[in-house]
Amino acid sequence: MNQSESILDPATQLAEARARRDSLVQSLLAMNGGNPNLYAAMGRNEGYDSLLCALRGEQAAIETLSRIQDLDAKK
Repeated sequence: MNQSESILDPATQLAEARARRDSLVQSLLAMNGGNPNLYAAMGRNEGYDSLLCALRGEQAAIETLSRIQDLDAKK
């Protein structure tokens, strides 16, 4: 995470992570012919696999930021 990302509040970071995730999903769907099982084309090419890794990273970030937001809401 770079310095500008650390300044953003968790809600903004969460919204941006969700937007990146949605963009990755759309790219993967386009690359695999619209098959909703994004892992069906895994191993087809290195670029596809890289997008899957990026998607998993964004999903992990979303889960972490969601937990932070939930904790902040309970305060």
